[in-house]
Amino acid sequence: MDKKGFTLVELLAIVVVLAIIMVVAAPSMTKQVKKSEEETQNILNQKIENASKLYAAKYFASDLVNGKEITFTLNDLQQDGLINLKDKCMDELLKKIIVSNGIYDYKNIKSNNNCYK
Repeated sequence: MDKKGFTLVELLAIVVVLAIIMVVAAPSMTKQVKKSEEETQNILNQKIENASKLYAAKYFASDLVNGKEITFTLNDLQQDGLINLKDKCMDELLKKIIVSNGIYDYKNIKSNNNCYK
């Protein structure tokens, strides 16, 4: 008889090989995803830093020269068109002050709920 198809042993061997590939590949893929998220975070932080410097120079140049205190938020940057944060969880971030008393604080903009993913 000429039967077509795979035997149970052949199918089991294929499943075992695929399982081994997954065990080897999964940690590497997870590491790459995490690295990508960190790079995205760093790029966004750099964009915000550059936008805040432009905003400060545009609206607070004389205050900076005279040593006066300035304060603004991410929302100010977005309303001025310097950044564009449309994610639904960005609302909490837009209220955060990134410049206070003339000191830039970019650590303040990191989100606790993974908004940057």
